[in-house]
Amino acid sequence: MAESANPGRRRGTELEHAIYVATLDELAANGYGGLSMEGIATRAGTGKAALYRRWPGKQPLVLDTLRYALPPLPEPDPERSTRENLAKALNAFSDVLAGRTLIPGIEFIVDVLREPELRALFADRIVAPRLEHIEAILHEGVQGGEFAPDALHPLAARTGPALILQTYLLTGQPPGPQEIDLILDTVLQGTTTSTP
Repeated sequence: MAESANPGRRRGTELEHAIYVATLDELAANGYGGLSMEGIATRAGTGKAALYRRWPGKQPLVLDTLRYALPPLPEPDPERSTRENLAKALNAFSDVLAGRTLIPGIEFIVDVLREPELRALFADRIVAPRLEHIEAILHEGVQGGEFAPDALHPLAARTGPALILQTYLLTGQPPGPQEIDLILDTVLQGTTTSTP
């Protein structure tokens, strides 16, 4: 169990990868409340010292693990319409809630939101960049003349993810392509300047 028992076994990014995977497995098994640095170290096959050299506690480790586990945001495709690029961004959000990424799924996210400090960090470092990504796509649509300026109302970027979350909470299933289309109709209602 001690690191010195097998020095040089794994180092650098290889060890960090093992720790991130162990953290995700521990979160899925025990939730954030039951998460411990000792449990993560045991599952990763390393010592606690390896964790504490990199992270002062479980909170920053979980945040780094989320960044590791979340797939990159889909880059807008210049060959597609802005609406299609928005659909890609919303589908990426839906995949996270549905557990189609390395993130354990919505149960874990709800668990995280119970911790006020972690919730604030999660909102700032994980959610905010994704909302900014959606806002950037909306800006592009307005600048390109596809959407009217009304598309940039203050809650526009939040509306799509909120409706996806609501669909999941009400049905237990992420929205399919047709529902994503309806969500986009809601987000863009009255803002389209050209025919689809």
